[in-house]
Amino acid sequence: MNRRLKIRRAAFLVLALATAVLVFAAPGLCADTLRQGLQLCGGPLLVSLFPFLIVSALLMQSGAGERLGVLFRPAARLIGIRAKSAGGVLLIGALGGFAPAASAAAQAVQTGQLSAKQASALLPACICSGPSFVILTVGEQMLGSRALGVRLFASQLLAGYLSAALLCRMQGGGADGKTLPQAAPDLLQPLDAIIAQAAVTYLKLCGFVLYFRLLAAGCGHFLPGGFAALPAMLLEVCSGCDYASRTGFWASSLCCAALSLQGASVLLQVRTICPAEISLRPLLAARAVHLPLSVALFW
Repeated sequence: MNRRLKIRRAAFLVLALATAVLVFAAPGLCADTLRQGLQLCGGPLLVSLFPFLIVSALLMQSGAGERLGVLFRPAARLIGIRAKSAGGVLLIGALGGFAPAASAAAQAVQTGQLSAKQASALLPACICSGPSFVILTVGEQMLGSRALGVRLFASQLLAGYLSAALLCRMQGGGADGKTLPQAAPDLLQPLDAIIAQAAVTYLKLCGFVLYFRLLAAGCGHFLPGGFAALPAMLLEVCSGCDYASRTGFWASSLCCAALSLQGASVLLQVRTICPAEISLRPLLAARAVHLPLSVALFW
């Protein structure tokens, strides 16, 4: 049997046992955590994600992303991508965060505005939490300062661009390959299909949020308070920021680290949104560069 398959099966078994044990060991905690997750999915996430999933699809299908993203073209060229629609993907990422950005990248590949290699190179620059979550939720609500939220968002965004550019050059460039032929007008998705796809995608994202918040709550329940933040940061970005914000003097720096890591939940959500031909290897490799960069820029 393939070694990778064995490791994956073992990981699935551990997750299954951990989830089952957690539900029986702390049913009240699980119920409260899932209820809070549903409130999150029906509140801040609903406003900041669902409309932008539709916006990203409409912009990329209509070709308007090329025109509206003109201000972000210098950043795209810094990364090493000269395709006109690259600026639109970066624009959507800056406004809506990781899910709309991943959706925009997928739409651009499907319509021939970007190659799969170009989309992969752009992901490290636009897979981050949106400004509404970072500034209003993490900064104002968790840390008690909107100014801190602005600093956090600016450091995340700039670190994303720098890490994407650095990674592209370390790999010898070449990300700016030829795009596919543009999609014909009669191949554009109808509006009902765009809305339906956005709704299904959002429900999938909520499933990831609920499950990984449950695991993060379990880690917080069984681990000492000082150690609960790390597994939460690795699992789900919102829970990670929540735990990090309670750590005292290092709260803002740990929130910055949690936002940089994004957590397994976000990375799996991006994998769900992007087609298989868009590789996530540049995104995963960039995390190691993004973390120290973002913390340094924040300070």
